[in-house]
Amino acid sequence: MLGLRTIHWSAVSTSSSDYATTIMASSSVVMAYTLYALFCICTLQKMALAQDQPASLHLTYYVHEIRYGPNATLLAAAGTGQGNFSAAGWGTFSVFENALKEGPTADSKLVANITGTGVITTIGGLPSGGIQISAEHIFNEASGYNDSSLTITGTLSSPRGPPWECIVPGGTGYFRGYRGYVLAEPYAATTVPPLFVDKWDIYISK
Repeated sequence: MLGLRTIHWSAVSTSSSDYATTIMASSSVVMAYTLYALFCICTLQKMALAQDQPASLHLTYYVHEIRYGPNATLLAAAGTGQGNFSAAGWGTFSVFENALKEGPTADSKLVANITGTGVITTIGGLPSGGIQISAEHIFNEASGYNDSSLTITGTLSSPRGPPWECIVPGGTGYFRGYRGYVLAEPYAATTVPPLFVDKWDIYISK
């Protein structure tokens, strides 16, 4: 009787083990199909986005920069010109967080924040060589390019312009894969110190 019971228990154990193995295999198959479906959905979304994107874009925006006062968006953080940007000279290092707007007036719609740095690298200061900038333009929902960004680098306020030409090496989000250049120039009509307005024509393609 003991032998029969042992054989019976062994059969039950084997059956339970096979059942568990089958369940695990089924779960793996379901997981694989689920991951494959998610992969297909993401791929189709990327393809649809790529089809909606033009090969080239021309964007026109206006940079609003407050250079001094309690609401300044530009700070001379090191070197000459601290507290007075008009006195900035060779070695001045500045940081900024400016507004990028749809139009040149103060009440124009905000489309992006511009954060970055600027350095005066020529001995003659701003009049002789301008200021070398590196900036990230982070677009908001109102722009239609929410959470996308463009990186712009180059020299502004040099004797070679205006307009001053800067490089767009790339971007993120909607602008991924785009590159090009910017033509920047002062917009005198709405520049009332301490507010300085520049017009930016951005030309990018992929």
